[in-house]
This record gives sequence, structure tokens and C-alpha cells, in this order.
Amino acid sequence: MGTSSSTPRTVTVDNDSPAGVIDISDDVVQRLKTGLPPKEGTRQQSAPRPAADGTGPSSYPNPLPPPPAGYEEPSLTSMQVRREKEQELRANDIYWTKRLQTLEANLQKTNQIMEKEYNDAIVDVKKRFESTAVAHQLPPCQDLKAKVVECYKKNQHETLNCSADVRAFTDCVNLHRIQVLKEKASVEKPAEAK
Repeated sequence: MGTSSSTPRTVTVDNDSPAGVIDISDDVVQRLKTGLPPKEGTRQQSAPRPAADGTGPSSYPNPLPPPPAGYEEPSLTSMQVRREKEQELRANDIYWTKRLQTLEANLQKTNQIMEKEYNDAIVDVKKRFESTAVAHQLPPCQDLKAKVVECYKKNQHETLNCSADVRAFTDCVNLHRIQVLKEKASVEKPAEAK
């Protein structure tokens, strides 16, 4: 290495395995991963073969290629962990999708029930108030009421002069009450007969 230039060594491995798999020891795997030099107590088990360029084996051991920067092929265990995590994520996605669908179905059912109750309430209110005529909604005897008010304005200090108008207004109101009660009684009797 000093002043003379060195050339990199190439290693050729003959593979006799029909599956195309090269068997290497755990020690070699560890050295390849960490980039450490070989231990002194261990030796390569294969005999050195001549290089492809025709030069013979050198007395120096082959240097290990540097590990690729930033990328390591995942080991079998990390691949299994990755697969398990992906399965957990898929299961979690499925769980939350089902939960969301269940909540949406419950919300739709609740909305349908509330809409039905709202429509029923509208129908009920319409039934209750459709029989009420416009004449029943206005206070009765408005013309007699106006006469009483006018009489009281003219006779502020002599209110007894308006007693005839007041009596006529009171009789009109009482007749109207009796008429309304008779109408209610006649409506309720056929409904009870059913």
C-alpha cells in the first residue's frame, strides 16, 4: 500500500447448488453487515481460485466491499414485523370504516324518526285548528263592544247611562258562549260513538 499502487481483487465463486443459493456462515453475514475485518481464529473454507484476469491469488485477504449507504435489505424478522403492522393498520381501517357506517346508519334512523314525528305533529296541529272558523277566531259582538266604549267616552262621569249598552253586550257574549259549547258537544258525541 505504501508507494506502489494496488489493484482491487476480484473473487469468483462457483455455485454448485441447483437452487442458485450460496451458503455462507453466520460469521460472514455479520462481517458483511458491520464491515469488520475477519476474526483471526477463523479462515475461509474455500480454497483460493485463480482470478478471471489470469493473475494468481495474492497473499492479502480480499477486502470486503463497503456496505451501501442508507439502504440495508430488511431481515426476515423486520419483514415479518412490517407485514404484521400493515395487517394491524388494515384491521384498524376496517374497524373504523365499519364503525363510521354504523354511526351513519344510526343517524339516518334517528333523522327518519324525528322527521316522522315532526310531520305527525304538523298533521295533528292542522287537524286541531282546521275546524276553527275565522268567525270563531274573532271576539264576538264587536259592534256592541264599540257602542259600550263610545258610551263610556261620552258619559265619563255618568257611567250608569251606559247600562243598557253593557247589558246588550253581556247578553250577546253569553249567547255566543252557549253556542260554542253546543257545537263542541255535538262534535264530541259522534267521535265517542265510533
